[in-house]
Amino acid sequence: MFGKSNSFKSFLAIDIGLSIDTGIDWHGHPVSAGGVLFVATEGANGVGRLRIPAWYQHHNISEEDRRAFLYPQEICLDAADDVTALITAMRIRGNFALVVIDIFGGSMKGSEIEDKTARAWVHGIQRILRETGASVLVVAHTGWQDDSRARMHTHFWGSFDSRVRMEGDKDALTGTLTVERHKDADSTGSWGFRMTQAGDSLVPEMDENVKASKVRKLSPQQRTGLDALDDAIVANGVRKFGQEWPPCNVVQIDHWRTHCDKHGVSDSGKADSRKKAFQRVRASLQERGLIRFYDGFVWRCFDD
Repeated sequence: MFGKSNSFKSFLAIDIGLSIDTGIDWHGHPVSAGGVLFVATEGANGVGRLRIPAWYQHHNISEEDRRAFLYPQEICLDAADDVTALITAMRIRGNFALVVIDIFGGSMKGSEIEDKTARAWVHGIQRILRETGASVLVVAHTGWQDDSRARMHTHFWGSFDSRVRMEGDKDALTGTLTVERHKDADSTGSWGFRMTQAGDSLVPEMDENVKASKVRKLSPQQRTGLDALDDAIVANGVRKFGQEWPPCNVVQIDHWRTHCDKHGVSDSGKADSRKKAFQRVRASLQERGLIRFYDGFVWRCFDD
């Protein structure tokens, strides 16, 4: 889950987590109940002292039914020892169904745009999934130049099974949660929320009158083109060094085009039509400042 600052994404993450913790339907959608572990890398005191209790209070959850657990220390998921400690704690406390990591950038030793950090972090997450059976929800900020994706190295971005974007209006106390991508599944859906005062905090209540902003919305072809670029960089990305190159992996344009064909930027069976569709997507993304080219290679501008 990613979004700008003050978009209420942490409140939605708590809302999702505590719905699972209590087994209460998430705004009319049934959940599979299970233990929830919150790893708050910033504002942990506020999360544990204000936001979580406010949600329980708002939903009339008795003290004996409040089982969510807040991890009591900082963690670096790109460090094997920290991952081992987290898994050990999860086993001691019981069977967890979900781990909520908030915020992404505070969950690692290295930089969120470094390839080495990305691979170690993803390996740590895979260990958690494999050794505990829990799912992981990560909360992240958007990119500096590109608010259509989270601020992170492409290897992170391409590794998530699902990506949802949170947009918020802090003055109106409203927000929308929109599906950006589910791997191998329906990638549509958007829900509007109104933030309601509860105790000394806020809780989200679904409101069908709150709609996602149309500003900077990508077309289906543009979104597919960026997804294809992410996958191409994960599969074939290389690092270039010099003044002209960004501090991230880049990929040959031909590799990107091949992945665009795989993703279906064009559904035409004609090679010439697919080529023209790729060129249109390429030009539109470049015009919006989302990608950049040099010497036959391409990369996401977020990573500059």
